[in-house]
Amino acid sequence: MKNFANFVLVIALLTGYATADVLASVDTTELTWEELIGMIGGQEAISSLGLTTEDAAGELLESWVREQLILTAAAESNIASRPDIAALIEQTVNQIILEAYVTDFLGDVEVSLLEVENYLDVWGETYTLEYNIRHMLLPDEVLAHSILSRLNTGESFTTLATQFSVGPSAPTGGNLGWMTRGMASPEFMEAVCQLSTGEISGVVETPMGYHIIQLMEKAPLSSPLTAEQIIELATMELVSSRQETKLVDMLENLRENHVVNLWPERLLNHI
Repeated sequence: MKNFANFVLVIALLTGYATADVLASVDTTELTWEELIGMIGGQEAISSLGLTTEDAAGELLESWVREQLILTAAAESNIASRPDIAALIEQTVNQIILEAYVTDFLGDVEVSLLEVENYLDVWGETYTLEYNIRHMLLPDEVLAHSILSRLNTGESFTTLATQFSVGPSAPTGGNLGWMTRGMASPEFMEAVCQLSTGEISGVVETPMGYHIIQLMEKAPLSSPLTAEQIIELATMELVSSRQETKLVDMLENLRENHVVNLWPERLLNHI
């Protein structure tokens, strides 16, 4: 009977009947059901813990107690005030705040099904193909047009990409390999999809900078997408593109209202 009662208690905890209960404590620090749910990532994660006995539940709580005891000792040691630790804490907090703010700022961006369907009326076929491409990412429009002129007079794409591209593919001559829709911004992929095999694009502007793209090959997808998958992918692309544009606009507005200075030569002096 005792074992059965213990089992019922564990099930009650898992199903939320003991929502207000304190599950464990160390001195005045308490672990409640709500805090446990937050720690493991939500109510839906409870089943994956496999808590069906009091021993299993006790082991889970014991792990929290051990962690809390160490945290208490760390607090008493004042380790958080150590310069290297304080710097790490500040970096982590700043990253959390940044990500939360951007997520909130972009959270209202959406596209309608009609917009997606209209987009697919034009670009739908491009979701059935894959494209082998190389490109250059250039930070300056004037430089981009200068490089394009040199390409048009017969200079090597590989050589120019290695020398001038600021993208991570520069060491390989700009080679990006095979790409499909959804692997880059819609503006970039739309430019790719309009090229014939071997053709070099004009200067393509995206929020990342200025691109020059060459299509090497294209082929049908080995595993074609369903209609539902294509709609989902196109929706994701369009939302992502609008979010990127909104974020760039926000950053431009912020720069106008703040004093921003860059001293790259000082950085180079330390290298």
